[in-house]
Amino acid sequence: MGASVRVTVFGSAAGFPTQKRLNTCLGVWRDDELYLVDSGEPTAAYLSRRQVSPDRVRAVFITHAHVDHVGGLPMLVQWMQLNDRTRPLPVWLPREVVTPMRDYINALYLLPDLLGFDLELRPVTAGRVYAGERITVEAVPNRHVERFADQAREAGYPAIGDSFSYLMTVDGKRLFFSGDLALAEEATAADGVDLAVVELAHFSPEQLGKALANVNLPRLVANHLIHKLEPVEESIADRIKAGGFGGAIYVARDGDEFEV
Repeated sequence: MGASVRVTVFGSAAGFPTQKRLNTCLGVWRDDELYLVDSGEPTAAYLSRRQVSPDRVRAVFITHAHVDHVGGLPMLVQWMQLNDRTRPLPVWLPREVVTPMRDYINALYLLPDLLGFDLELRPVTAGRVYAGERITVEAVPNRHVERFADQAREAGYPAIGDSFSYLMTVDGKRLFFSGDLALAEEATAADGVDLAVVELAHFSPEQLGKALANVNLPRLVANHLIHKLEPVEESIADRIKAGGFGGAIYVARDGDEFEV
């Protein structure tokens, strides 16, 4: 009998939290092993309130360096320290963030010798970034951060502009997590997966439906909702269908869980 594979939406908001949604954090479970995609604030509270043991978290994959996707990471580290985590924690981050994040965590007195576990901050590169027991993770570049990096360089700050989606294969089940995208068309990287979790903050539901119209995708979870869509969220699935997408559509809320 195969392992249980499920996806939990811990946080489903876009750039800032709302009354219904907190910042982005997704969990992929293989039985009792948990892999996190993004760590928006308040990731530690999500896990604590669901009585998730810190040692259940096997790895964290950050899509890009915007604060709603990475702002909860330092508190996650402290929560693990205070709950006596012992196993190493590998965290994949865009390469431009690895050193600043390490310096920031150290400045918060979460020093390597005091943590009680090895915090392994690793740079993301395109292609396979992780391979475990019956799970692989592939990073797929997207263009979401390009314009922000251009602005930063014009202002004299060094910036690379890396941003990624993630393709996961877990016990033969294929999953796609978009992070943020520059264009709806970048979601076509989900072609052939069993479940895709795609952001809906930077284009309309109709544009997403049009982009996915010819993609082999049986189940779509619209996530990372911009606040302007909340008053009309009951219409989102129909609007995606109107764009041409023919699969099942779910509009994510915090706490939703999907068996795969």
